[in-house]
Amino acid sequence: MKAAIFSDPGKIAMQGDIPMPKAGPGEVIIKVEACGICGSDLAMYRTNAHRAGLNRVVNGLEIPGHEFAGTIMAVGDGVTDFQVGQKAVGVGMGGMAQYVPVPVNPYQLVAMPDGVSFVEAATTEPLADALQMVRLAEVQAGENVVVFGVGIIGLGVIQALKARTAPAGRIIAIDVSDSRLAMAKEVGATHTINPAREDVLKTVAAICGTQTAHMLVPPTDFPDVAVVIDCAGYIKHMKGDPPLQLALDMLRPAGGRIVCFGAYEGKFPIDFMPVINKQPTIRGSMGYAAEELAEALQLMASGKVDRRKLISNEFPLEQVQQAFETQANGVAIKVMLKPNAD
Repeated sequence: MKAAIFSDPGKIAMQGDIPMPKAGPGEVIIKVEACGICGSDLAMYRTNAHRAGLNRVVNGLEIPGHEFAGTIMAVGDGVTDFQVGQKAVGVGMGGMAQYVPVPVNPYQLVAMPDGVSFVEAATTEPLADALQMVRLAEVQAGENVVVFGVGIIGLGVIQALKARTAPAGRIIAIDVSDSRLAMAKEVGATHTINPAREDVLKTVAAICGTQTAHMLVPPTDFPDVAVVIDCAGYIKHMKGDPPLQLALDMLRPAGGRIVCFGAYEGKFPIDFMPVINKQPTIRGSMGYAAEELAEALQLMASGKVDRRKLISNEFPLEQVQQAFETQANGVAIKVMLKPNAD
């Protein structure tokens, strides 16, 4: 079969002599119709970050891809809840291939409802990630929320905020890509900020107003931001303070929450005094609850969330290098590989 093989930063190519997988006990084989390029895939491609654990290794070759959708072609011993020919979403390693084995459990395999296309369904995992972040943030009605990084994950956070929680106050999207910021407005952000052109802290304060920290000497005003959801993490080549530092600086004086999801490509210095002064809650978020994988698909099927508009490009597996370069260009939102495209 054909599969994308990652070898070194900047080097990924299709190879056509990869052995076909076989369904082991408790597994199915999915014929992959669409596989998304994730931010963690991109970090691996750029700097070799997060390489371990992301890829399926076959004969010493590494196949990336962990968010995909397709048709079940074979079932292993003990599998009773899924059948050959059924459309399904898979979460696992090696999705940038024509066929991939997936363990049968509610975290990694879920049936596709009617009315959802393969490319939409391949965004199920990132939407489930977004649903978990919103759950962990515990957004209350009227609270102002800032979302750093509005690629597919951050846009999903905004969609989840609109579809799932009590009405937030202002939803501010921050990104260096104007096209992504435009999409953020389209899916529900009330305001956008491009840090390449604007002072983030001053602009956020102007949008949200301020609260005074009276316990500090002298008393100090901070933006009235209750929640920051960081989908950007730390990207080495980006200039300026990383989102986590800006998040600490912009939170209101007390009761603020930060949810960290974006990958970190390395270490960086940080001023931790706002943690002492403001006593925020900082939570990491990795993955999702099993029920959120199914919820993500139901939101698509019901029309409450439109994921099709977030698919910016589609490539056959033969053009995997071009697909990664497109995902890395700062303009694309979600690039899909179609391993079985004619």
